[in-house]
Amino acid sequence: MRTIKILVLICIFSNGCRSQQGPEITFSFEVKSEEITSVTISKYNYDLEKMVEWKSLDNLIPQKTYQTTDEFLEPSIYALKLNTGKGIKIAVEQGGMVHIKMEDGIKLESKIASNLDFNKSIENLNNQFFAGMIQDFDKAMKENNQQRIAELEKEKDKVLLQFIGSMENLVRQMGPSAKAYDALGYFDLNKNSDFFEEMMTRFEAEYPSSGMSKSLKARINKAAQLAIGSKMTNFKATNKEGVLVNLSDYGGGYVLVDFWASWCRPCRVENPKLLELYKNFEGVKFEIIGISIDSDRGVWEKAIQKDGIVWNQILDKDQTIYKQYLLSSLPANFLLDQEGRIIAKNITAEELKTKLETFE
Repeated sequence: MRTIKILVLICIFSNGCRSQQGPEITFSFEVKSEEITSVTISKYNYDLEKMVEWKSLDNLIPQKTYQTTDEFLEPSIYALKLNTGKGIKIAVEQGGMVHIKMEDGIKLESKIASNLDFNKSIENLNNQFFAGMIQDFDKAMKENNQQRIAELEKEKDKVLLQFIGSMENLVRQMGPSAKAYDALGYFDLNKNSDFFEEMMTRFEAEYPSSGMSKSLKARINKAAQLAIGSKMTNFKATNKEGVLVNLSDYGGGYVLVDFWASWCRPCRVENPKLLELYKNFEGVKFEIIGISIDSDRGVWEKAIQKDGIVWNQILDKDQTIYKQYLLSSLPANFLLDQEGRIIAKNITAEELKTKLETFE
């Protein structure tokens, strides 16, 4: 009897009893190919806002099933990568069983988890809203038909609002979940701040002290530091010629920090207009810093040459600077005053011309 009482006390005052632990996630890996010998499991760290390697299963044997468990504290994101190089990213929304079949690729079988493929949803929406317009843009740019380009730009702005609205509705339907948290990474906090606030409210109502809610709150607070009137944080990077470019060295004049890429059609449409302003505008000390997120240096340099760009150009191949300013879409830019404060964001060449005229 005394032993039973001691065990009861241990259960009350410690976490040592199994019944006091929270639910678990059990990962079951079924090996169906001789080529698969290991799987690495990474887990998203909400504090660090990145994937961190969690566990690795090695020396796997075909036709066998392996299991590993993780405590379920809140909806979480996991990435699975095989030694063959193939992998998937999944969202696990509650405790339970996650069964993985590993053959030529990775097949998820689970009622509590789902593949993270919001990029495919974006591709589908992009085809739905912009497929015909992209062809028209390419034709007009090839023919240098400025009138048609201007018409398409106006049309694009209207369609873009519908496109973003559809993206937002897809996330709303997910509710506060790991899947929705991942999808929010495809939105630009500088352009979609109201939607972020809306989703954060839903996350805090459902998971008030979760890592997801705290992470979203931290992102919103960080974005507030890039509000109009705020001083833009510094960056250093080498330009196309290998010379160090330091944003803080540009004090005393107006600076447009312009993010673009060779594959971004709206960016390429703006480049000739910016070039005209850069070459012909007089009376104002004005500079442009171009930051491309191209992955191919050769393609980037070819685009610079074709568009005749003459201002400082930086290749942000790993998107370090791009992510520093919480960007997730192009085109994007920040206009800074003589003290390095943000006075406009995502400004068009026409709007920039009007601004510069007032500074003369």
